[in-house]
Amino acid sequence: MDWNDLRFLLAVHETGSVSAAARKLRVDQATVSRRLSALQKSVRARLVERTPQGMKLTAAGMLAAEAARQVAEAAEGLERRLDGADARLSGSVRVTAPETIATHILAPHLPSLAKEYPQLRLELAVATQSLNLSRREADVAVRMFRPREEALAARKLATLRFALYASRAYVAQRGRPRLDELRRHTVLGYDDSLAQTAEKQWLDRMADGARVPFRSNSRASMMAAVRSGIGLTVLPCYLADPEPDLVRLCDPSEVPTREMWLAVHVDLQRTPRVRAAMEFVAGAFEAAAPRL
Repeated sequence: MDWNDLRFLLAVHETGSVSAAARKLRVDQATVSRRLSALQKSVRARLVERTPQGMKLTAAGMLAAEAARQVAEAAEGLERRLDGADARLSGSVRVTAPETIATHILAPHLPSLAKEYPQLRLELAVATQSLNLSRREADVAVRMFRPREEALAARKLATLRFALYASRAYVAQRGRPRLDELRRHTVLGYDDSLAQTAEKQWLDRMADGARVPFRSNSRASMMAAVRSGIGLTVLPCYLADPEPDLVRLCDPSEVPTREMWLAVHVDLQRTPRVRAAMEFVAGAFEAAAPRL
């Protein structure tokens, strides 16, 4: 049996389909199917079956997937520990952050990082979902919630303020709304992927009954929609306040805040290049503090 084939089985188990597994592993579907066939042939057992709900593992497949998971965790743990022992201040560091944080808070400070650490290569991964630091999907994460995983070390970066905004054209046409009359206005909403966020819950409650012609999980898209004059919504103050075409409609104290946290796996927190990336992120947030 080729142990490398087990990762293809594990990917199918985790994603539910050959196509999704191929995307996750960055290979084509034919490669996934071929490696699964080779694995089943080598162990002389059927490991996967196709159902109306997608690809499912057989009982033998579940045993193989558990073995694959243990192998993957052992390899990832070894890789983290070896990286943690690397004293060089060079190489790649992958930082993940929400889209607007990456664009408006971190990216402007890249020149100073490149000047201070010319041998460091920063990879900035914009993600709507939390990347798994234990699996090395990223080395450092900026998250809009406090990390709870035992394997992660975390530090608070900032408290993020929000407010309600509309375009100047919208206010000129529809008037400046009070918070107790939002249901009479056109409101732009966040989609259900952000259902647990305090700002979405606040907006849904305050604007209950309002017309909602547009929803998104992207703050950049929401700001562009507000700027177009189609309606009003909640936006982070650091993002919306610099926009000359937008009007702040309430004090930030009226809207729940969010905490920003920096997270890193404990195996990597003392690695020089990872620490350099962590200090870069912390410094960028410190510089942006008056806007947050």
